[in-house]
Amino acid sequence: MPLNVLVIDYDAHARTQIKEFCGRMDDVLIVGEAGTGADGLHAAETLRPDLLFVAVRLPDRSGFDVLRVLRRRYQRRSIMMTSDVQDGSTAIAAGAIGCLVKPLAEEAFSASVRLARQRLTLRSAAMRGAMRAVAPAVSHKEVESGRPVFLVGERDHRLYPLDPGQVDFVESAGNYVKYHLSQLTYIARESIKRLDTMLAPAGFIRIERSLLVNIRAIAYVQPIGHGTFAFTLASGERLHSGYGYRDAILSALPIRRRVPRRAKLLEPARQGVVAVRTAPKGRAPKVVTAK
Repeated sequence: MPLNVLVIDYDAHARTQIKEFCGRMDDVLIVGEAGTGADGLHAAETLRPDLLFVAVRLPDRSGFDVLRVLRRRYQRRSIMMTSDVQDGSTAIAAGAIGCLVKPLAEEAFSASVRLARQRLTLRSAAMRGAMRAVAPAVSHKEVESGRPVFLVGERDHRLYPLDPGQVDFVESAGNYVKYHLSQLTYIARESIKRLDTMLAPAGFIRIERSLLVNIRAIAYVQPIGHGTFAFTLASGERLHSGYGYRDAILSALPIRRRVPRRAKLLEPARQGVVAVRTAPKGRAPKVVTAK
């Protein structure tokens, strides 16, 4: 597969030089260029590159600022470019996989690309293994096609593959979401809107603007008035729905108000019937009415 590269550098000469280097390498493709940090961040989200070359000096912000804002997956695909050798350790600490010193040397550039390709290959193999571990029933074809059969959550600066079936509920938290599994919580840079669509086939329903609930995690549901409900989960967590999600909840769960048993027993009295006496077998029961 070709390695898609995004270059973020204010220096047009440096961008041209990188394009020339990539043109002499097999299966390396420049998919985008950006001269500012803001344009680079937008390009990263839009183009989803395999590898980013980011200059430390940019007109609107530093390359380190860009690196901090990037999603973690792109941080690990970034190589910083600087004219100051001392920036190398800072780049690695910020999450980059390498740092090149300007003016760029083709040999060093090619070596950095080979290293990035090796890391991507190893990470892809590791992820496929994790997918098979958390979803053993998924066919090999589904795994290789990259279909979303698992989630990735971060906890204590570590990434964990998560089986959606084990997630009790998902909660929005600004630009992130929280995956709640029993007593553990993981975070991910995701959106509730995207997860709503992705997790619906797995049995998740949206009960509030910022909440997705796994149907299998629900212990019981209580109507609390005005078209809203209280969901008590098997973990003991209690969540409340919003009125705007009433129809979606009722379409997913057969929740209907039932007439209390006592009301059913008293209903005949409202029509003048005081009691219904039983009769011997073969004879009709006798109805005693109020006088």
